[in-house]
Amino acid sequence: MPFIDTGKLFEIGGVSIHIGINTFSLLMLMISIVGVWGLVAAVKNKNLLAVLFSLATVATFGFFAIATIFTYGYPDLGH
Repeated sequence: MPFIDTGKLFEIGGVSIHIGINTFSLLMLMISIVGVWGLVAAVKNKNLLAVLFSLATVATFGFFAIATIFTYGYPDLGH
């Protein structure tokens, strides 16, 4: 169940933009925040493999968290 739903705001390229926050998007947002924390630690330790995995984590979970919040659920891209 969403906590916030603004309804349909506008449409970009066939994707309806809503502002809706559900528990799935909050979970992905928390994972991306922990990924940023891991990225900072990896850069401090000069660990290249950890930097690559942390960047991948932040990019993947951050994108899907933002996409889920702005499309109010799973984004329908490419259909």
